[in-house]
Amino acid sequence: MSFRAKPFRRRAVTLTPLIDVIFLLLLFFMLSSTFSRFGEIEIAGASGGAASAQTPPVFMQLREDGLTVNGRPMEPVQAVAELKRLAGQGAASVILSVRERATSQQLVDAVTAIRAGTTLRLSVIH
Repeated sequence: MSFRAKPFRRRAVTLTPLIDVIFLLLLFFMLSSTFSRFGEIEIAGASGGAASAQTPPVFMQLREDGLTVNGRPMEPVQAVAELKRLAGQGAASVILSVRERATSQQLVDAVTAIRAGTTLRLSVIH
């Protein structure tokens, strides 16, 4: 009795299952992703130039522990009310200084509150 091994034949690779898997992955990622834009906040950097001599700008400082308006610590709601009061007295702009430990969320909240509550021109410095 002789045992002869049949010669090994390699089958052709079919790409159909691979293409099906790639199509399903593509479909999954297309349907699960969102294409919405995040909110944008316009921030103007401070620029050099001739300043108005009549009304000095309001100086606001954003710290990790809160806000100061012209050196006085305030809560955000109080700061916006103070900015409205100063705008009524002729102030035209706000310079917002951001300290190192202030978070980006605090900056976004401050800019949003200033823009929503006043018509003052806002410049951000670091």
